[in-house]
Amino acid sequence: MTHKTALAVILAGCSLAATSTAAAQTTTKISVDVNVGAQTQARTLNTSTSFPLYGETAVVNAAQAVDGGPLFDLSGRYDVMDHLSAGVGFSVFSKKGDGTLLASIPDPNVVGKPANTSNSATDLKHREQAVHILVAYTLTVMPKVEAVISAGPSFFTLNQDILSASVAAGTQTATVATVKEKASKAGGNIGVNLNYMITPNYGAGVFVRYAGATVKLPSAGDVKVGGVQLGIGARLRF
Repeated sequence: MTHKTALAVILAGCSLAATSTAAAQTTTKISVDVNVGAQTQARTLNTSTSFPLYGETAVVNAAQAVDGGPLFDLSGRYDVMDHLSAGVGFSVFSKKGDGTLLASIPDPNVVGKPANTSNSATDLKHREQAVHILVAYTLTVMPKVEAVISAGPSFFTLNQDILSASVAAGTQTATVATVKEKASKAGGNIGVNLNYMITPNYGAGVFVRYAGATVKLPSAGDVKVGGVQLGIGARLRF
């Protein structure tokens, strides 16, 4: 082997090693998305509670507004094969709202002669936490731009302030009170991310998703949680 031939072989080997190293460095298996956004759904939560009083039953009906508001979303996925990944996400939606209360309070001395009173309250807390199981398919739309389509089950937990009333002994005066109720239920999610990868490891993206379920609160019955969610955030690849 001549010196020129040997040199050519060495240079070819170095070039191949460098190419292999570069490819290894740009290969990613783990995807992490960090988003801030909004849940757009607005609802009215109607509740009804009752308690024994003066040998009869006091009834408290309330209506509470749950408007759309800010959402935090975090998810991670692992590539199980080309274009296909699986993972888990976590989202939190928290909002305070106003409510009105109508109470029917029995008379302490006369049967069948309740007093009807109306009250209002503010800063009633509504908090939804959800865990999303994700199966995702990634499409390359153009260089550096990808679309990630995902779907799977979601598991929601709702913590809700419920309007109630307390009554001073011997009166028909209702004072607004708040009780906390909690419920959990499984639902589903489907959505799409559109991502721009500035480098193979870092980028930014937007997402739109529907994730929802119906939970059952003791005083409100079936309550829908979740809805249309959208946001923007960072895209990390490892």
